[in-house]
Amino acid sequence: MQIVEIEKLHPTLDEVINIADQETVILRKPGGKMFVLSQVDKFDVEVELLKNNKEFMRFLKELSQEKSTISLSDFKHELGL
Repeated sequence: MQIVEIEKLHPTLDEVINIADQETVILRKPGGKMFVLSQVDKFDVEVELLKNNKEFMRFLKELSQEKSTISLSDFKHELGL
């Protein structure tokens, strides 16, 4: 992990991305606020997109409130057997 002081170094975006290609970068602004830049893979991106998808989160909430088990007779009844 590398901390880059924005005020002192004035790095270009390309320079910061090149560092982040090798290790996680923490950007520190004057005043102390910090931000993290690191590589992500497709799975990380998908998780973030789904986490922010209200419809998908609503679906998961409904799914989690369903009964976790069903009797064989109820299952057959649902299938019309």
